[in-house]
Amino acid sequence: MLKNLVWLSLAGAAQEMIWIAIIRLGPLRDHTAPFIGLMLLAFAICIGVWLSFPNRSRLALWLLIPFALLFRLTVLFSPPYQSEDVYRYIWDARVSSMGINPYSYSPNARELDGLKDDSGYPMINSKPYITAYPPLSQIFFRISYRVFGANFIAMKAIFSIFEFLAVLLVWRLITLWGRSIQSLVLMAWNPFFIFEFSHSGHSDSAMIFLILLFIYLLNRGGKFWGVLSYAGAVLAKLHPALWFPLIIKRAGWKPALPAIAAGMGLTLLYFTPASFLRYLKSLGLYFRLFEFNASVHYLIRAFGRVAFHQSWDKVIGPYLAAVLLIIAIMIYWKFPLRNARDLLHAGFWIMTADLCLATTVHPWYLSWAALALPLIPYAFMAYWTGACCLSYIAYSYHPVFEPSWALLLEYLPMYALMLWELWHRRSLMEAWLDRREQKLAVSSQLSEKTLF
Repeated sequence: MLKNLVWLSLAGAAQEMIWIAIIRLGPLRDHTAPFIGLMLLAFAICIGVWLSFPNRSRLALWLLIPFALLFRLTVLFSPPYQSEDVYRYIWDARVSSMGINPYSYSPNARELDGLKDDSGYPMINSKPYITAYPPLSQIFFRISYRVFGANFIAMKAIFSIFEFLAVLLVWRLITLWGRSIQSLVLMAWNPFFIFEFSHSGHSDSAMIFLILLFIYLLNRGGKFWGVLSYAGAVLAKLHPALWFPLIIKRAGWKPALPAIAAGMGLTLLYFTPASFLRYLKSLGLYFRLFEFNASVHYLIRAFGRVAFHQSWDKVIGPYLAAVLLIIAIMIYWKFPLRNARDLLHAGFWIMTADLCLATTVHPWYLSWAALALPLIPYAFMAYWTGACCLSYIAYSYHPVFEPSWALLLEYLPMYALMLWELWHRRSLMEAWLDRREQKLAVSSQLSEKTLF
């Protein structure tokens, strides 16, 4: 046991040194090779700790959590070099603070010329498009701006806190469900979660926390507050809306109706009919025109070019969305929903299908499904959270270019692991955990026989 604790301490110190090295690199797009190497090394340490974590040691848990907090604090104060999203959050909040609806105008609109400056405005991405962030996210942006002004560290801190609270909530769910505390490592020390939410400050962490809170409350029998939390998750990030039939199937309409009313009320505060139509149009253009780090989409696109000499880039998205709806319906129909964990499991597969069929898969998008990783530890998703950093290689090219070898390294092993786990109807990592527990039980029985 002491040996494992020493290893855990050394591993934590090593990962902390990695985070210090990453923030000392400076602009990460100018240092892509060392950045990717350090991220993969941090992921290797995470998996090493998962493999050797002493489940029965309370001291090990109290080493795990403080190190997890330390890693997040270390990267929090670094500029978000790999993503400009936090500057869009600040822009939306600034527009809103001036009494202008953020869904009314895109950042490059003439009506907003008076708000454009030389510091924040140039950092905004997708200037021709109306903001894609739903109303609850806008409230979080506005709170940060009102209290701290245009401070990107404060904005990042809000979403880093949400993500760390999600880690603590996962810890609680693991305890309630009698699962292996070992799998908490897959979130607490996973460089994917640390980098995307404490370094880059992505707002998806609010959705992560609210979905997990929904699962926790539902598990405790609090259907009304649970469904209200789910409604908040949708209003923070739209994609969990695909869970809605699961919610009705498990919780029923009675607790869902007040949550729907609350969600509609918040939506009406932000949208007029005209701005809502502009918002939907902007989202539609996003799904049609944007593409990055996709898998199935790129495969179909390549097939169209080779077999038919046609570019299907701008027409595939709606068809893939239709396939996603069919898969979601099959999951609603077939998946058992005996308890809150089953609901999380079904939601995990819906979100995984969403990611596999998406035309754009920025690394932090994986959080839509990876939030369930410590509770349902699928090997393919664990691998994906480690390999997704390869997509940042594209930003080292000018203009942005995605090399085929990086996509193959990310997706071929991921899909191979997924197919294995689907075929065997079991998580490879859970099978390993079960075998480990059996060996430990046998070892304990042999020790007792030796003593007596």
